[in-house]
Amino acid sequence: LKDGSKILLAKILKEIEESLQHYGFERVHHSHLINLNHVKSFRNKDGGMVMMSDMSEVPVSMRKKSAFLDELEKLNSL
Repeated sequence: LKDGSKILLAKILKEIEESLQHYGFERVHHSHLINLNHVKSFRNKDGGMVMMSDMSEVPVSMRKKSAFLDELEKLNSL
């Protein structure tokens, strides 16, 4: 979370992804779901790396990169 705290859930990430998809969240990696409103920058190396507003870095998988960049572009065009 933004404040550095963590939430432990007994659900698969796919379920969480589906419940948050209309709230600006995007699955960018097998193990990572991020809030697009907190993306600070994107570094295009390998799959890629996202710098979040709390300065944490999240990897972007090669498979998810295209969809992530599309969603980020939509958000930036608003």
